[in-house]
Amino acid sequence: MTPSTSLTPSTAVPTPSTAGLEVRDLTVATSSGRVLLDRVSWHVAPGERLGVIGESGSGKSLTAAAILGLLPDGMTATGQVLLDGTDLLPLGEKALRRVRGARVAMVFQEPLTALDPLMTVGRQISGPLRLHRKVSRARAAEIAADLCRLVRLDDTERILGSYPWQLSGGQRQRACLAMALACEPDVLIADEPTTALDVTVQAEILDLLDDLIERTGTALVFVSHDLPVVARVTRDLVVMRHGKVVETTTVARALDAPEDPYTRSLLAAARAVTHLPTLEDR
Repeated sequence: MTPSTSLTPSTAVPTPSTAGLEVRDLTVATSSGRVLLDRVSWHVAPGERLGVIGESGSGKSLTAAAILGLLPDGMTATGQVLLDGTDLLPLGEKALRRVRGARVAMVFQEPLTALDPLMTVGRQISGPLRLHRKVSRARAAEIAADLCRLVRLDDTERILGSYPWQLSGGQRQRACLAMALACEPDVLIADEPTTALDVTVQAEILDLLDDLIERTGTALVFVSHDLPVVARVTRDLVVMRHGKVVETTTVARALDAPEDPYTRSLLAAARAVTHLPTLEDR
């Protein structure tokens, strides 16, 4: 498969809805009062695909962590994180555990650190099913095998019996996708899921993610610093810088007529790196 360098936006059409995941005036501060996220707001409806983009330190990954209650010690979040109208921020750890994996799942940047090195891949994919669905061990194993095939891990028996360190980077990330999709979550947050992969494997994972989201109808929040990658799998776009949202737009509008100077600089940098022509040259 040839990796794509095109900034062509995804053609997926979102499902209009007032439900979904809404981040409203989300602010994160340290114990000393330093503000790291400043009133971040965006919304992704069921079936939609939202890209959250910005340079390192922009706050995009911190936003993802705050949504799931995974902030480091010493940080506090205010505002609202609404999942179908229910605010997740006031929930305690026990209630959040019922949300994580079951309704909002996350795929992290580095699959080798996201997976437990002392547990087989099969047990890790089965884990969310045993926890949230209360299915039997045998049934969980059957579903895990089906999920492996869904994410194109065809050597299913070997994959399920392997430890993460026995698999390639692409296989590990596919296993993480299978684990994230196990309980058919309402929202999938993908936090730089292809950054640690080489370009060929990256393209394969992006194609797979695009296909899975299309087939399952799960809402996607794709976090990245890479505009070509975001353009490949999302439709709507939030641009962040220094902990703030500087532009809320669509990928198509951002490519055609970006409003904020920072968005324009991201587009120019992406075109310089990928040697893309400007829109006027097309």
